[in-house]
Amino acid sequence: MRRLSLRWRLNLLLGALLFLSLLVNFALISWNAGPRVAAESESDETLARELVETALASLQETPDPEPPLRRLLAQLQNLRHVRIMVAADAAQAQTLPFASYASQVGGAPGWFVRLFEPRPSVTIVPATIHGRNYGDIVIAANPTGEVAEIWTEVCSIAATTLAFGICLFVLILILVGRAIAPIADVGRAITRLARGDTDVKIVPRGPPEFVDIGAKINGLAVDLAKVSAENHRLMHQMMRLQDEERGQIARDLHDEMGPPLFCIRANVSALSEGAPGPAVVRQNVAAIGEQAEAIQTLLRRLLQRLRPPGLDELGLAEALRTLVGSWRAAHPELEISLAVTDDLGLVGETVELAAYRVVQESLTNIFRHARARKARVSVDYLPLEGQSATEALRVIVEDDGIGIGATAIRGLGLTGMNERVQSCGGKLNVAALAGRGTRVEAVFPLTPASDLVLGVA
Repeated sequence: MRRLSLRWRLNLLLGALLFLSLLVNFALISWNAGPRVAAESESDETLARELVETALASLQETPDPEPPLRRLLAQLQNLRHVRIMVAADAAQAQTLPFASYASQVGGAPGWFVRLFEPRPSVTIVPATIHGRNYGDIVIAANPTGEVAEIWTEVCSIAATTLAFGICLFVLILILVGRAIAPIADVGRAITRLARGDTDVKIVPRGPPEFVDIGAKINGLAVDLAKVSAENHRLMHQMMRLQDEERGQIARDLHDEMGPPLFCIRANVSALSEGAPGPAVVRQNVAAIGEQAEAIQTLLRRLLQRLRPPGLDELGLAEALRTLVGSWRAAHPELEISLAVTDDLGLVGETVELAAYRVVQESLTNIFRHARARKARVSVDYLPLEGQSATEALRVIVEDDGIGIGATAIRGLGLTGMNERVQSCGGKLNVAALAGRGTRVEAVFPLTPASDLVLGVA
């Protein structure tokens, strides 16, 4: 049964209902046939007895009643539902073969006749005319005709029901096939979607439910195509960001590490030539130390870009303090204030890194583009009203510079920042402040069930 298709299951159910209706019709006929046969037999037997008694009464005035009596008996043999015979006496009348008529019903099987055959009933009317006994007229019910009629009705109903059932079965087979044909379309569409083929278009047809399912499958295909295109775009964007980052690191290594290394080599070469005096040695050693410190500073900055120092060991708050401290030391002309809560136990590792990168990229943009004198960094918790997340982490970076331009959102820095916030289920908002300056705000829900709208303003 499990291997049968929906079409054949419906057809089998329909066939079972038709067969059940046929059995119900046969049961109703059987229920009514017994009383019908009995009533018909009793009525015919009563009518025959009255006819015989009336005829015998009329023969009382006949001088020679025997010929008319024979004609009467011959005519009474034509009655359909009774049998009339003449017995010499009452003892012979009881031995006449009236017990069963099952073998006398033409066309009807014996088992069917036995279902409706009434109990044998015999009526004896003495044929006494002018005081002379001409024998006993025996009247017995003969229901063979009525039973044959009932059998004919049963066969007719069965044939009609069977013909109607076959026609209805074929009709419903066709209708069900057409009705569930959209299921095959849906199956093929889902198979194509599973293979990654989003160029799926189901032609709406069939019942409204299937039309609605087809429309939703088409919408799902469109959404999957958009998601696939977005994934390709993000992958391409990520590769661009990686290339940009690698290029920046390569430029830093070439521009900032190359000259100190050249100076170190020059000083080492100067020390190795001849026998320089103590003053020259001290001067060259001091120069080598300064260049080595410059290289170390560059390496710390590069490592800081690749992985924030202290984030795993000390947490987000201390890592941000270290980051702001390095910016203050490298750019004393920019006044940077930091306000961060120390209770960041609810923040996961992914959100910590994303928040750190937002602050890092924002400070980089301020130094490169804003020409600002002051910057403010704040990190705190924010209650989310109407959201499934109970709290969120909010990161704000503001400056008093020239403000963000109309084309700034197309930069790789802001794009990467937005994608990093988006990957955590958060929202990034970058906007110019009234008057001067730029405000960068990132909100990270601290549960994965947030429905924040993503985007860059």
